[in-house]
Order: sequence, then C-alpha cells, then structure tokens
Amino acid sequence: MLALSLILQSQIVVDQNDMPQPGDTIRLSSTVEFGTLNYQETGNNFTWDFSSLLPVNQRVDTFVEFDETPWIYQLVFWGSSNLAKEMVGFDQYPGFQITDAYEYYKNSSSDYKLVGNAATLNGIPFPNKYDSPDIIFRFPVNPGDVDSSFASYDIPITGIGYAGGWKKRVNHADGWGTLTTPYGTFQTIRMKSDIEQYDSIYLDTLGYGFPYYRNYTEYKWLGDGFGEPLCMFTENGPVTTVEYIDSVRNLIIGITDQADQNLPFSIYPNPVLDIINISFRNASPFYYSFSLLDIRGRIIQISGQSYIPDLNYIRSCSLAGLKLKPGIYFVAIRMNDKDYFSRIIKK
Repeated sequence: MLALSLILQSQIVVDQNDMPQPGDTIRLSSTVEFGTLNYQETGNNFTWDFSSLLPVNQRVDTFVEFDETPWIYQLVFWGSSNLAKEMVGFDQYPGFQITDAYEYYKNSSSDYKLVGNAATLNGIPFPNKYDSPDIIFRFPVNPGDVDSSFASYDIPITGIGYAGGWKKRVNHADGWGTLTTPYGTFQTIRMKSDIEQYDSIYLDTLGYGFPYYRNYTEYKWLGDGFGEPLCMFTENGPVTTVEYIDSVRNLIIGITDQADQNLPFSIYPNPVLDIINISFRNASPFYYSFSLLDIRGRIIQISGQSYIPDLNYIRSCSLAGLKLKPGIYFVAIRMNDKDYFSRIIKK
C-alpha cells in the first residue's frame, strides 16, 4: 500500500489548466536530433535525460484573447474559439506578403483543440475555420489513454483558387516519469501522436494544384502548468527536430555536426553566402541524393538520386534563387541508403 501511494503521488494528470492561457509568452528552443538520444523508449516511472540538448534557434509563442485578434477573423471563429496564438508573418517573396497571422484554439474542460487559422494575404483577409477541429488533447490526460481525431478544412481563396486538406491524429499517453532538459527536471506524462496529414492548394491561373502529404510522429512530454509541452521530438522524413521550453540562451556559434564522426564529405564555405560546395570522400562509386532543410526540418530543396563513379567528387549548389533569410539550415545527404546531416549558417 505504501508503494502504491508513492507511485500515485509521482504521477500527474494533465487538464485544461495546463494548457496555454491568454497573456502567456512561452520561450522555446529548437535543435535537430542526430541519433544520440533514446527518446522513443518509454514506460511507467521512466527517466528521460535530454540535458545534453544544445539550442540552435529560439522563438517565443504568444497567446492572446480571442477578442484581441482582427474583428473580421472574430466573425468567423465566434463561439468556436477562446484563445489565439500569434504566428510569424511572411514577406520573403516580392508580391507575396502574409500579415496578421493567427492560429485559433478552443480550451475547455473536455479537450484542447485547434479550430482553424487566419492570415491576411496581400491585404486580403483569409480566415480558415476547420470543418472539424484537430483535437490535440482530450482531458484529463492519464497514462494509458488512447484517443484519435480527424480534422478537415475546405476554403475558397478569392482570386487565387482553392485550398483544402485533412489531418488524422492518434494519441497514446504511453508513459510517465521524470524528464530532464537544459531547462530543468520535471514530472511528466509522455504522449505519442501518429499524424497523417494532407494539404492541397489549387491555383486558377495555372489550372492545377499542389498536393502535400505527410506522415509524421510527435513525442511530447506534458508537465503541470507549463502551457505547452516541456519537450517535443518530431520525426518527419529524414530529420528529427526537437523543441523544448527554455530560458534565454546564447545560441550555438560554432558549427558542430557529424563531421566530427568522420562524415564522408565536407561542406565549404561555412558560413555561406550564395554557393556551397560538397566535397565527397568515398572509397568507391556511390549513389547520393541531397536535401536542404530549415531549422524545423521542413524541406526547402531536394535533388533526385545521382550516381557518382569518381572517388573524389565536388558538387556546387547555389542558394541565391532560394531567397533564404540568414540563419541556420541543415544539409541532408543520403549515400548508398545511409543518411548524414551537416549544419550550415547562411550569412
């Protein structure tokens, strides 16, 4: 009986009070996992030690009252949302500017769900209320809980075309225990979410659409009263990204990557302005493919598979046409069905 009492005292229960509240500003550090942390293992009274994480980027999520958002968005989300998160605008491409971007949520005693998003494109507002919401958590969250949801949206974009998509989420609270990150040590519940997502946009001017299908997995560690997950690993294609609640830190200045582990190539110059050179050092002919990803693991550029017969080969890649903002990016290279990653800084 004493042992059972101690176990029950160690577990936490997550409910609506542990979700973001209006006025919250939550700082998140992000990095990429190169296979050094065993984040997939779980269990009861488990210990996860991620204290070695090194941030390469930080952002602050800001949550506001529903009625603090543009009134034209409020007309669409009235009654279905009580919380909004400010999103970063976009003006990277000339003639294409996104401002006043928000995600809309509903936090209630039964669940926490994403009900839609909204943004203003070139001065024209486009609120997008989901036909069915993405239920991120059902309350209370207890170890062993399993649930699922199916979200969808369908929206005409005046003068441009049409956008639509869906998201299937399966949640499994598959463990509980102690989590350690650079921010501290906490009691947590671990939530694994398998997500299948499809988005598509159809452009009237071109007469065809652009589908985008993803199948990814999120591992979240939920704490008591922190608003967002204390830590989240996202497996999405060749890269696993990490976000965790953190304090203000000096970001990594030097470049550290798998080159310290005898990578079969080198990348120079680094930092880079417009052109990067990839110098391969392989003992025999090989096949390779190349991808450029942003700090959150999203693919910016990808090449098909190429056969390299030479033992020493240099490939030059131009970044000029990508209009990349200064910051940290990742080069993913697959050689003979093995993946390698290297970090670069864009000046």
